[in-house]
Amino acid sequence: MKNILLIIFSISILSPAVVLGQASSKKVQAGMTFNAGANFLSPGTTKIQANGVGSLLSIGVTVNAASKSSENLGLSTGLEFDFGKNIYSPNNTTNYTYVDYVEGEVLSSDASGAESLGSYATMQLVSRRVSTTKLSVPLMLLFRTNFIGDFRYFGKFGLRNTFLLSHKITDEGIATTLGIPNSEPIVNDLMSSPGEFFIYNGSVGISAGAEWNFVGSTCLVLEAGYYYGITPFFLDRKDGKKTMYNYGTELTFPPTKNYYSASARQNQLVFKLSILF
Repeated sequence: MKNILLIIFSISILSPAVVLGQASSKKVQAGMTFNAGANFLSPGTTKIQANGVGSLLSIGVTVNAASKSSENLGLSTGLEFDFGKNIYSPNNTTNYTYVDYVEGEVLSSDASGAESLGSYATMQLVSRRVSTTKLSVPLMLLFRTNFIGDFRYFGKFGLRNTFLLSHKITDEGIATTLGIPNSEPIVNDLMSSPGEFFIYNGSVGISAGAEWNFVGSTCLVLEAGYYYGITPFFLDRKDGKKTMYNYGTELTFPPTKNYYSASARQNQLVFKLSILF
């Protein structure tokens, strides 16, 4: 990656066709973008709560296309691979949350119910860290000024469309015996829970930034934006596919398991650094 960036930068510096001010006449700009930011889970149920602020890192390509009628209006899009993390905890103030698991997988109610006694383990869930890899396709209206010297300024408004590619879960909790925590801490890494997350996350956002035409048609762009999630982060699963549960209060053995799905939206604060050609 470093070698590729060095080659691109060297070509732009050494090219004999480089002429200052060239960027202002280009209808289409394309290049690489690097993003860093924060994820904010907004729970939609009292059963879970966000545990701090998550993180976002991404890399990809970005394209700005000016309108035929005006260079001040345009469309901004691209492809970005997002690597995100979120941490949430069950709200254990009223009732503890439990999960059943085998090595490498969190079990749904159907799977744990079909297992023979003693073939899986149970933990009282304390916190869950979710690591995701997603493909994002922003689709933003672009409003920008003319160049003032080597700089111009812009604003964007539109949608950030994100598609889930893969996920991993790390659960921290306390081992249980017959539904009673035994004080043994448990950490399960690299767990999967198929169907736990909504495959599409859409958000509407606004951003602003500045573009510096530092040589020829090559520009350095710094941008900050906030995106408000409009689709669920988690999937509201069917009863047989839910994985988290509370024990019922009835005096029965084994105790009744009341399963539920996590519910939340994800908002994002994103800082972008792009190189456009």
